[in-house]
Amino acid sequence: MNQPLLGSNARRTPNFKSCLTVAGLALLLAFTSSAHAADAPAKELGDKVKPKITVIAPKEVKGEVGIVQYPVPTRYATPYGIAVDSKDRIWCTLMSANSLLVLDPSKGEFKEYRIPSTEGLPETDWNYDSKNRTTPKKAYNVYSVGSPGNVIVAKNDIVWFVMHLGNSLVRFDPASEEFTEFLLPTKNAQPYDLAEDPKGRIWFIEKNGGRFGFLDTAKKKITEIPLPQGTQLMGIAVDDAGLVYLSEVSENYIGRYEPETRKFKKFPIPAIQAQPGKMRFGDKGMLWFCALHTQQIGVFYTDNGLFGLTEPPGYNTSPQAIAPAKDGYIWYVDSMMNTVGYFDQKAIRFATFDLPSMGSQPMSIAVDSKGNVWFTESDRGANNISMLIRSSVPKNMAPAHVHHPAQHSH
Repeated sequence: MNQPLLGSNARRTPNFKSCLTVAGLALLLAFTSSAHAADAPAKELGDKVKPKITVIAPKEVKGEVGIVQYPVPTRYATPYGIAVDSKDRIWCTLMSANSLLVLDPSKGEFKEYRIPSTEGLPETDWNYDSKNRTTPKKAYNVYSVGSPGNVIVAKNDIVWFVMHLGNSLVRFDPASEEFTEFLLPTKNAQPYDLAEDPKGRIWFIEKNGGRFGFLDTAKKKITEIPLPQGTQLMGIAVDDAGLVYLSEVSENYIGRYEPETRKFKKFPIPAIQAQPGKMRFGDKGMLWFCALHTQQIGVFYTDNGLFGLTEPPGYNTSPQAIAPAKDGYIWYVDSMMNTVGYFDQKAIRFATFDLPSMGSQPMSIAVDSKGNVWFTESDRGANNISMLIRSSVPKNMAPAHVHHPAQHSH
C-alpha cells in the first residue's frame, strides 16, 4: 500500500425551532458500527521554495457594505481554499496555478509559492484561441498533477492543504518556507477536506475513495479508515474533544467517529438528499454545514443529535462554504447568487450582499481576528481574494436586504 512521495425553486422549509421538534427520537435510531483502520508509513521530502513577491494597491468598492478586492498577481490562478493565521495573514490555494499564496493585508503584499511537485506543469497564464481551440502544449504528469484545494492553519501557524489530483496532504512551514508532501496510500483518492485534532493529527476525507483518515505528524504515519462502498464524503470537522465529524452525500448523514473506541455513528439529515458539504464548528458544539442540493444552511447539535435547517434568500442559491464568527453570525458564500451573507442566530434572519464582480464564484470563506470576512473569488475572470469590512455592516439592516426563514413544520 505504500506509495512514493511526490515532490431556485420555492420550497417548504422549516426554521430552526420547528425542525428541532422533528429530530427528536427519530434521529437517535442512527446505528453504531466499528471501523477498521489501515496504517501506512508516510515518507517525506522537504523542498524550500523562494516566493514570487508582489505588492499591490487593493481596490475598495463601497456599496451597502465595504468590500476590498485584492487581485491575485498570477492571472487565471483560480483562488480556492482560504484560511487566516494568528497574525491575520491570509493563506490561499491557487488551484490552477498549483501554488500556495499568502497575503499580508497590512502591507498589501502577496507571496506566491509554487508547489514543488507541480513544477513543469502548464502555466495558467496562456491565451486560448477560440477559433483553433489551442490548449497548453505541455503534457500533464499523471502522478503529480497538483490542484491544491482546501487549506487550514494548524498549531504554530503551520499551513496544511490537500492536493485533489496530486493525491496528497501538504505541509508548509512559513518560517523555513519549506513544503513537505505526503502521498496517500490509496491511489486516486482525491483528498477533499481536512481538519486538525487536539493532538495535532491532520484528519482528511477521500472524496473518491470512500475513506477518511489521519496523518500522525509525530510518527509520520497515515491511517486510512474505510467506509462502505458507495460512500461519498464532502466535509470534515473535529471538536475540542477530538471527535471527528463527516458529511456524507449518498446516504445523507452527518457521521461521528470516536478515535479511541473506533466507533462510527450516523445521524440522518431530516431534509431529503440535502447533499451536506463543508462544515465548521460554532459555539456550544453547534456544527454548521452547507446543504448544496436542498440549498440550505444547516446546524447539527452534537450534544443531542438534533438538526436545524433553514433556507438562505435567493431564487437559485448555492451556499458553498461557511464560517461561524465570534459574534455569533454565521457567514457563508453563495456561488450561484454571487453573494456573501450571514445568518443571525438571535434574530433568526439572513442578510446578503452582492459582490462587485459579476459571476465571481466565491468558493471559500474565513473570518479574521477583527471580524472581517475573507473569501475567494474563483472565477477565471474575477481571480480575487476579497474582504468584507465587518465594521461597514449596518447593525439594523433595512427590510429589503433581510430575509426571515419560512416557518413550516415537518
